[in-house]
Amino acid sequence: MRRVVFRLFGWALALFFVLVITVVAAFFIGYQRTDIPQVNEEFRANTTIVTYADGTTQLGSFYEQNRKSVPLSEIPKLVQDAVIAAEDRSFWTNPGISLPGMARAALAIARGKQLQGGSTITQQYVKIMYLTQERTMSRKLDELFIATKVSRTQDKKTILENYLNTIYFGEGAYGIRAAGQVYFGVDHPKDLTAPQAAYLATVLNNPTWFDSDNPAAAGRTLARLRYVLHGMAEMGTIRAGEEAKYRKSLPALTKRPKGNRYSGPTGYLLDLARRELAQYGFEGDRLSGGGLRVITTFDRTLQQHAVAAVAAGTPPGVPEPQIALASVRPGTGEVVALVGGRDFLKNQQNWATTKAPPSTLLRPFALAGGSTGKDLDRQYFDLVDARRGELISTAAESAGIPRIPKADRAAPGLGPDPLASPLDLAVAYGTFAADGRRARPHVIKEVRDSHGKVLWSAGKQPDLRPVQALRPEAARDIDAVLLGGKGASATGLSIEKRRFNKKCGCKKYKGAQDTVASWWIGYTPELSTAVLYRAGKLGESDLGKTFTSDGWPIATWSAYAQQPVKLAAREVPQR
Repeated sequence: MRRVVFRLFGWALALFFVLVITVVAAFFIGYQRTDIPQVNEEFRANTTIVTYADGTTQLGSFYEQNRKSVPLSEIPKLVQDAVIAAEDRSFWTNPGISLPGMARAALAIARGKQLQGGSTITQQYVKIMYLTQERTMSRKLDELFIATKVSRTQDKKTILENYLNTIYFGEGAYGIRAAGQVYFGVDHPKDLTAPQAAYLATVLNNPTWFDSDNPAAAGRTLARLRYVLHGMAEMGTIRAGEEAKYRKSLPALTKRPKGNRYSGPTGYLLDLARRELAQYGFEGDRLSGGGLRVITTFDRTLQQHAVAAVAAGTPPGVPEPQIALASVRPGTGEVVALVGGRDFLKNQQNWATTKAPPSTLLRPFALAGGSTGKDLDRQYFDLVDARRGELISTAAESAGIPRIPKADRAAPGLGPDPLASPLDLAVAYGTFAADGRRARPHVIKEVRDSHGKVLWSAGKQPDLRPVQALRPEAARDIDAVLLGGKGASATGLSIEKRRFNKKCGCKKYKGAQDTVASWWIGYTPELSTAVLYRAGKLGESDLGKTFTSDGWPIATWSAYAQQPVKLAAREVPQR
């Protein structure tokens, strides 16, 4: 038995050495056959362009490419060390590649996942300046061979200087000098403080993931900053006491205003598109400098109608009116028009995706949740019962209204204080229009490279295909109830009233007086559109006596739809 074990061990050891020799030989052959290509001038010049659904009419672009170079001799060691601590702590001694990074890439490929992460500074520089932004095995191998040659033929200081002047920091900033100007208003790297340098080294790892405009990113950004500061302390760049002081919070930002391309309602569309693209792997320098052509789902004509309709809604006596509109194609999930506010540069709060109390607009889901038409009216006026509320919330979730996280609600399901955005409700009511078929809302239709090659298409994504969420007969029953069986569209009204409670400093429903949300929703087989009126900076102010009726939201919806509102349709009673 022992002989068999030793024999098997010998064969395994021999096989291991054969594999090692094969890998080394393959790498050596690939290395010898690879030449360092010309600098990728195409990447330097190309900006990603975003179009409407027609694929030709330009909607805008994400960033102005801001590139300003500075010699390494003028970049303080403090700044250099911050980046090295963040991205490649063995930079000065490694051969330009990372064996652990290569192992992770191989494991990702074996699992059928996208290539990512773990690259050295030299590899990152090579990817930007010599290669395309596609993520394939062949490109990864080219990156390894070229990085090795660059590391052997170029001085490390030259590599670091080129890297610091080309790497993308987000906000359209390429290079350390532009980054300091964009995030802190600091004109030259020599004037950056240690916390500022550490912050810039933090965000360059993934400018979308560590997005300073996203409050949800603050925690992970601080954790990454602490990692960078600890590395700087280990390198002797900062003292332990300084690390303890700087790690308490993120440094104060003095961000330069976004360019005019984000002005007006268009900014909300570009912001939505940018965030969705990040989910599909298009982010950072790949997005801003990759020369991509992004085709959105937004219909130019419908978007113009939506903007005009919202602009006309100026109710007198309302403090800071916040008017939102979201319109989707039932059964496809394509967002064809959206108004999140009047000017993105003045207020980045997107009211079309911000949740608000939908009040009685959840009542139709009582029928979809399994109730019979006979007792629907009774359930319309009673949403307090926990069992019935769970039926309604389950149906609402199936139709497209995300369930409120348990930590954010006080009761099962959506709870007694449910929330939904105009986009949520447009999708959910669109499910009725599509005979119960729900499709996930999306704003990206297609992504192409600078040569026209399709890199991503909504039509080929399984998770964007419609699913049968509600029984077709239930969807048709809701149509009949809302319309009395008289038409092909349905409308619903909801006015949410609450009273300010001094004890908790919040607004409660009991004995409500303030009108804090006024909705109108209408759908046809072609479009499902939700309109919401709120007031005040936080959307919690009283809309006033003007909103004791449905006039304003109906007028906005009607102006967008450019057709008479069917007043014969059943209106959802006010609470």
